[in-house]
Amino acid sequence: MRITHPQAAFQGIAPENVFFVASDQQIQLGTGYVMQFFQGELYPERPNHLFLQIDCQPSARALMFGALLARAYQLKAQHPELPARLYTQVSPDDLQLLRFYESCGMKNDDGEDLFRFLPPPGVPQAPMGMTFASVPLQDEASQNAFLSRLNAQRIQPFTRDYLQLWQQQQHFMALGFYRNGQPVSECILTGAGSSATLLMIYTRSDCRRQGMAKNLIGAASALLRERGVNTMYTHIFRRNVPQVALLRRLNGSFVRTVTALPGMDLD
Repeated sequence: MRITHPQAAFQGIAPENVFFVASDQQIQLGTGYVMQFFQGELYPERPNHLFLQIDCQPSARALMFGALLARAYQLKAQHPELPARLYTQVSPDDLQLLRFYESCGMKNDDGEDLFRFLPPPGVPQAPMGMTFASVPLQDEASQNAFLSRLNAQRIQPFTRDYLQLWQQQQHFMALGFYRNGQPVSECILTGAGSSATLLMIYTRSDCRRQGMAKNLIGAASALLRERGVNTMYTHIFRRNVPQVALLRRLNGSFVRTVTALPGMDLD
């Protein structure tokens, strides 16, 4: 088998980060790529993220993984001061692919999990010295500003198309605690009928470990209960310690794994 780079960018990815694999008879067997980005808010202990994707025949996977791993180490070397993690995304039902990545040294110890919890008790008001208010979303500029604050805490960004779709749903809410007009903690929820989904919540880094997120969820829940909501859902990342701790405080119950994120630390 032979492995090569494309001559130009592939799906917007630099050619040096993309590999094509072919048989000795020049039959194309698939592609793979690695992408680097930085997320110090979600995973502060390993802010250098290296995401790989392999789309090729099983017979070529090991060769492709080796090429992508080598490239990942080259990318990591550009920022040696930042701890890095290489990972991929797999359906939790694809046991064959999960076993392959585990055989390559990855651990299936992270994933996006769906949790269910009851709306916690709370009152629709802010802690002392703050205000509790809806997020201003009256125009494109304010919507983009809100999305920018949310996406700074995310891996896959929210878009305005999704925001506008969520705004049409019965239980849409975008709420926050503010101090001197500046956001301290904000959340976005949606849903219909007797259930609602907490799509995202964040707290400014200098205000964490003060119960802001739980208080904001409680404030939002007070409004949702008035609408007949008795069940809430949210997604969390298994390796994100604050998210796991928050769901534990909310007595959340695991529903299912939405996406497996097997990975390995690059040291």
